Amino acid sequence: MFDLLHPERVGVELSEEFQLVPEQSTSAIIAHHPEAKYFAT
Repeated sequence: MFDLLHPERVGVELSEEFQLVPEQSTSAIIAHHPEAKYFAT
């Protein structure tokens, strides 16, 4: 994922333990499924 997005452009890196730095960073792979339904409470 890092090779595709080049997060170093916004200051995000991977540590030697493969943790995101800065630690407030978040990553996700999101895929849409045609049968998915929206739900909220």
